[in-house]
Amino acid sequence: MKSKFTFMRKTAVLLWVLLFVTAGAQEERPGQPIKGVIVKGGKNPGGNLLVSVGGGGLFPGNTYGQESHVGNGLNGNINLYVPVFTLNGSETNYTSLGLNGGAGFFGMKKEYKPEGPFYNIAGQSSPPSFKTEIGNGSRQNGFIGELGLQSNFSFNKFTISPIMNAAYISSKESSFTAIQTSSVNGQVRSFETSKRMISKTDGLGVIPKLRLSYFPGRIGFFVEGSYLAGPNVKNTTTIFKPNGAPNSEGFYSIDQIMAGRYETLETKNRLNALGLNAGIIFSIFSKKDYNNPKSSEITDEIQSKSSNCVCLSSPTASVQFPNVSGPSINPGGTLTIPYNPANSSKFLRVEASPHPYNSLNTGIWASIITIFTNGSPATVSSGGNPFNHTNGQNPSARLIPFSSLNVGTNTICVNVKCPSSGTTCSIGCFTVIVEGPQSSSSGTVTATPVCCTKFIVVPGNPHKEVLTGQVRFKMAGTVVNAKLKIVSAGGNIAYENFVQNGFTGCYTMPVDISVISTANQPVPSSTVNGLPVYKHSSKFACKELGPKLPVQVIPGIKIPQ
Repeated sequence: MKSKFTFMRKTAVLLWVLLFVTAGAQEERPGQPIKGVIVKGGKNPGGNLLVSVGGGGLFPGNTYGQESHVGNGLNGNINLYVPVFTLNGSETNYTSLGLNGGAGFFGMKKEYKPEGPFYNIAGQSSPPSFKTEIGNGSRQNGFIGELGLQSNFSFNKFTISPIMNAAYISSKESSFTAIQTSSVNGQVRSFETSKRMISKTDGLGVIPKLRLSYFPGRIGFFVEGSYLAGPNVKNTTTIFKPNGAPNSEGFYSIDQIMAGRYETLETKNRLNALGLNAGIIFSIFSKKDYNNPKSSEITDEIQSKSSNCVCLSSPTASVQFPNVSGPSINPGGTLTIPYNPANSSKFLRVEASPHPYNSLNTGIWASIITIFTNGSPATVSSGGNPFNHTNGQNPSARLIPFSSLNVGTNTICVNVKCPSSGTTCSIGCFTVIVEGPQSSSSGTVTATPVCCTKFIVVPGNPHKEVLTGQVRFKMAGTVVNAKLKIVSAGGNIAYENFVQNGFTGCYTMPVDISVISTANQPVPSSTVNGLPVYKHSSKFACKELGPKLPVQVIPGIKIPQ
């Protein structure tokens, strides 16, 4: 009870910090007005029908995370808010109450360390090793459907929304297995020492949320904190124990291992997690809001070509890289800049002409252009930013240093303002993708061959061992951004991720092993057993011993294939 109270208290603190930081950060960011729509301080969009799409982090509670072997993850959702009641204080500050519904998904990373003991076996040539197997993928995935109440408190461009939803939560079954491998009397033996089963979860829960939204126009942004309290999750743990006690040196005989048994324990714990999300929110106005200026104060102002303002039809803009000589794009387009060390001294050229047919472009009639890079006024050469456009139908040009762009996706936007009327609009935005250098791959690997065996159980002969005739390899060394390519007899090709001190699958000789990149390209500088390509001689062979008897698997015994 104390652990759960502490977790909920931390959740509340995080939510209030999130609201405070976000409010400050949003006030400082420049607005991006919507082209053709002028907001005159009318009704806050936060009280209308709202559609939101977002995602973020999911952080499981300590007990649930440890018992279910999951760590931090991601989640995404789509929600709809339908206002039912509105309490007006003023056009910009008011309260509404309505219904909230939505659906989402989540995925938390599976993390597992073997929990059971390991056993020394008489005749072993080296200490036993452990291997972990995780069933149903590397993430615990699930689905959430939710429905409940939401209230909106709108203050100018900000809206605070407490939300309380009932939820249906579903997630898949998971299994975690610890496998001990021992080399006993020259033969490799593997068996499960513990197994944890996390049952499939389907049930009801609750999700309280606290959301802060910011609306520069009909499209806004939000940040949100939530607490997910779901149904109980059943955990079944099975531990292997040898038959009898070890000898004075702490070793068990192989017969004691073969005659071992399992002990099972079942527990339940409640699914719970803290969520921190961000996303985009769309305000859908009613027909009344569009057509009644007295109620919404939001209108479409269509300016004539004879007016001395800037948001006229047919504004032009373009982005080009490198300056003058490179390809260019129009608003809404995407420009990809391939990696080149010489780019650091080049410039991205931005051109804009807000009113190509207006000759009154000097003095108080001059348009003011602002260029934004990733939401902030761009650093430009050849003058400041913002700047006056006095070229009429000829575009003004500014240069953005390449060094001010981020590796990855950049958004370049051009806004224009008419000082005589105060009207501001967006000419358009561009997407500029800057590619970074490709990471290099390398590898130095030692592959040690080991015969593959299996256990056969028949009446009167429960310990029969049979060699499969195949070979597997123990991996050691260092691999960076690469993996192993294994070509076995008959030209069969397999790819295996490098696992330090782990084993590959079993293959039929002869076998060629090489290191390749994660994109399946050769890695020239790599070696396997000191050679660029490791060709294993077919002289190393593991022949079949004994008849091929009917196979029965001893509970807990792992059969390498």
